[in-house]
Order: sequence, then structure tokens, then C-alpha cells
Amino acid sequence: MQAHDNPFATDRVERLLTFNPAWADTSWPSIETRWQKLGRRATLTGRHGSGKTTFLDAWKKRLHQDGHESLDLFLNRENSTLDPKSWQALAHCIGKTIILDGEEQLSWIARRKFYALTRDAHALLVTRHRASKLPCLLHLDPAISLLDRCVQALAPDHYDALRTHFPSWWHQTRGNIRESLLLCYDAVGDMHP
Repeated sequence: MQAHDNPFATDRVERLLTFNPAWADTSWPSIETRWQKLGRRATLTGRHGSGKTTFLDAWKKRLHQDGHESLDLFLNRENSTLDPKSWQALAHCIGKTIILDGEEQLSWIARRKFYALTRDAHALLVTRHRASKLPCLLHLDPAISLLDRCVQALAPDHYDALRTHFPSWWHQTRGNIRESLLLCYDAVGDMHP
């Protein structure tokens, strides 16, 4: 099987995994109402691979469609500090929605500076693995049933052969849906060399 013929090819998986509020037992209107009630300053929480960045991609698209300007920042273990250009942008963030994916990567001092600089921003949304000083907008904790639904949508012909592996793959990836679907990709590739 050619890579592009695999039902779990990256482009197919990415199209499927556009954030769907129903996966978190909510709706866009409910999320937006809560966002306003929280004063547009909140945290999005969930373990690694739970869909936080996927949510942010969809959220930013909605913000931009509504005419809001955002400053998007991303941190992870490999890139755990904001560069001077980002700090400069934060110093001029009035009227902008600040989105920081990976807030827990900041040192204690950098975190204090970040919150001081974003005090006058129009809005602030950060992601973390656990709760923080900001109230929680949404906690993402996908269940294995999401993997089940994704496989049925992407590869119904392979579903029966793959589903017996779901529990071990879910455990192996610690519930990371993308990594679980990558294991499906490998398994289908092995079935059709």
C-alpha cells in the first residue's frame, strides 16, 4: 500500500481531527458563553495529546472570523522560553487576544512577567496540563471511544481488525489520539505491504 492510500495518512487524520465541541460534551455557544463569564481570561487544560492545540487552532479561526486580532505563542519542552520578539509583542498587547500554548513551560519569574504584561490585553487563553491561577474554560480528557469513532470514520473496512488493539494502543500513547492513529497507520501498512 502506498502511503497516500493509507486511510490513516496525515492529511486525512488532520481533516478528521478538527476540533469538535461535542467530543468534549459541549458546544461552541456554551464555550463562548463561559468565555465571556470568565472575563475572557482562562486556562484550557488537558494531558499531552488531549486536543488542546487542536482546540486553539479552531478557537483562533473563530476569533479571526469575528475580527479579533490574536498574538499566538507556543512553548514546549524543547522551546521553553519566549524570545525577545515575543516579549516585545506582549508589551504592546492592548486590544489583542493573547494565546499561549504551553504556559507551564515558563519559569516562575517569566510567568509573573507574562501575566503583568498581559493584564491589559483584550483576552488571554493559556494551555496547561493542570489547573492554574486562571479559571478553566475547558478541560479536555478524551476517552478511548474517540479513537473508536475516528477509526470507524477513517477506515471502516479495517475497523474489526484494528479494534482489538485499541486498549493497548490507548495505554501505550497515554490517550494521545494522534499517536494512536499513527499506530493504526502502521498496522494498516503492515496488513497491506
